[in-house]
Amino acid sequence: MRSVLAVVLLGGVAAAAPGKPAPVRPAGPGAKPAAALQVWIGVFDPRLPVHAPWDNPKLTPVAHGGAVRVLAPDSGAPASGEVVVVHPLLGKMATGKVDKGAVALAEFAFDQRDGDDGVLVLPGGTAVAFVEPSKADVAAIKAVLVRTEALAGVRRALDGIELGAVDVDGDGKADLVTTYGCTTWFDGACQSRGQFVLARRGARWTIVE
Repeated sequence: MRSVLAVVLLGGVAAAAPGKPAPVRPAGPGAKPAAALQVWIGVFDPRLPVHAPWDNPKLTPVAHGGAVRVLAPDSGAPASGEVVVVHPLLGKMATGKVDKGAVALAEFAFDQRDGDDGVLVLPGGTAVAFVEPSKADVAAIKAVLVRTEALAGVRRALDGIELGAVDVDGDGKADLVTTYGCTTWFDGACQSRGQFVLARRGARWTIVE
């Protein structure tokens, strides 16, 4: 899964505990804009022995340790130090430290489906809450995806798409979304399945790629 660094303006990172949104307070006169939140994409490897490809049609979570390879950004600083690793669809989160571009995790999980190994990598200390995207967000995300060259404007390519979302600014709303479903449509059929990662930027959703 290819990605570049995403610098997402999310209004700051809440200090509230996950699942308990902090109250939103209006900025006072002369207040400085909230710092941009850095988001990297990683690939989780459970380091299993060589095996035949899985053909699981549904989400199949398996608890397992392993390592996350943090993809290098095309621009901006690479991930370093303490980080939070999140798999929104599995509802799984762990903390670790980047060492030579990878994060070792004694406990995590993976999905026994090809193409669902991407994870979000956030700066250490980020307060993460798993949330349900609103109907408006789902519609907006589908509208973005259907316009991609990979899906060729075919709406039925989004049939059965799965979405996992997290809130990172404490307002209880989805800020980052990972999808699983068709990622390439050609010749009247889905040719491959995998993930898209999207970030909310103001009122819009954009693909992190």
